[in-house]
Amino acid sequence: MIIGDAAGGGTDQVSRVFVEYLTKKLGQTVVADNRPGANGVVAATELKNAAPDGYTFLYMVGSALMTQKLLHKNLPYDPVKDFEPVAAQPVAGLPLVTNPSVGAKTLEQFIDYARKNPTNIGTYGAGSLAHVGIAAMEKFYKVPFTPVHYRGSGLMWADLAAGSLHGGLGGGAGGLNVVNMGKGKAVAIQGRNRLLNFPDVPTFLELGGTDPGLSLMSVTGILAPVGVPDQILDTISTLSVEAGQDEATWQKFMTAGAEQRSIGRAEFKRWVREEGPVWTELTAGLGLTPT
Repeated sequence: MIIGDAAGGGTDQVSRVFVEYLTKKLGQTVVADNRPGANGVVAATELKNAAPDGYTFLYMVGSALMTQKLLHKNLPYDPVKDFEPVAAQPVAGLPLVTNPSVGAKTLEQFIDYARKNPTNIGTYGAGSLAHVGIAAMEKFYKVPFTPVHYRGSGLMWADLAAGSLHGGLGGGAGGLNVVNMGKGKAVAIQGRNRLLNFPDVPTFLELGGTDPGLSLMSVTGILAPVGVPDQILDTISTLSVEAGQDEATWQKFMTAGAEQRSIGRAEFKRWVREEGPVWTELTAGLGLTPT
């Protein structure tokens, strides 16, 4: 299982729950291989070069795959034609966590700080859900922020805890660790719902933030190279859905920040079809120059 995230990041944590479950159910070891970088391009390129024999899969953020054409001039693959969606874990909303040095205990206070001081916010990658959220904050609150992009949320949360960032927007599990250490304060949730790990933290929408980018959701999912037999894809899809239904495994998913049960091939394909245009539109508005 190629993982398009650095070790310790939110996507990495969720993927390893799948890896553990698949290893148990398949009766053979599934190896986790982290290949972060370039918004998933490094990992996806490795999948493109893999034989379609059912022994190599990719776990990455689905939105990253859909926006790569906007971010890179010469992709060595077609994000839609070369990969097959297999199963996915809907991603919970993202907490916005502020560093204590800012002195903000509410979103209003953080926005007020940013109006008076140059303010940066960490993300887990250019063009990511977090990046879209920061752009939406700038647009809605009419306040400039400097996004600082990392090769995964684990490194970003570590820097926020160390005081190198004013704020961070990323996976809930890492954000919760920062808050529990007393190194940050969660002030708002990007997404449609409050989070189980942050029940007292309101969404941007609850706080009046109506820009679509502040309520956008994503998924992390398993992809296969085109050409893998349907029987194999269906097997992995079925086992992945079962993983979300197994209560012991579901507890591990929730520890990693998940809040919804896993979905299979059909639902994942439908998500790509319906959400893809939304992601394309919002990412195009980020003003990123393809590299």
